[in-house]
Amino acid sequence: MSAANDFIAAESANILKTTGMIEELLASRHLTKYEVVALGKLLQDVYSGIERVLRALLENRGFFTKKTESWHKELLLAAKEQSLVSQAEFESLRDLLLFRHMEIHGYGFMLDEKRLRQLAEPLPDLCHTFLQRVT
Repeated sequence: MSAANDFIAAESANILKTTGMIEELLASRHLTKYEVVALGKLLQDVYSGIERVLRALLENRGFFTKKTESWHKELLLAAKEQSLVSQAEFESLRDLLLFRHMEIHGYGFMLDEKRLRQLAEPLPDLCHTFLQRVT
C-alpha cells in the first residue's frame, strides 16, 4: 500500500469515528449547550477530514491546489469536476464548508442546534457512501 493510500485509509477511519460521535449526539432529543458546541466541532472535523481525502485524491491525479483565499472552494469544485463527489454530495459538502467557515470565525455559544442537526443528519450516510467509493 502506498503512503497516499495509507493516509487516505487513516483519514477515512477518523472520519467514520467522528461521524459515529455525531450519530450519538443526534440520538439525543435535546442537546445541552456544550453538546451543541461539540456537534459544531465534530461537523468541522468531518469536513476537514473529507477535504484532506479529496486533496490527496486530487494530487494523485495531478491537480494541486494553490493556497489562495478561495482554495477550499476551488478544491471542492475540482473534486466535483473530477467526479470524486456527486452533485448531491457537492451540495452537502458546500453547505458544510460554509458552516465551517462561519464556525471558525464565530463563537461556539452562538451555534443553532436546529441548523446543526440539518447539516449533521445526512452526514453519516454521505461519509459512508463517499468513503466506500474512493477508498
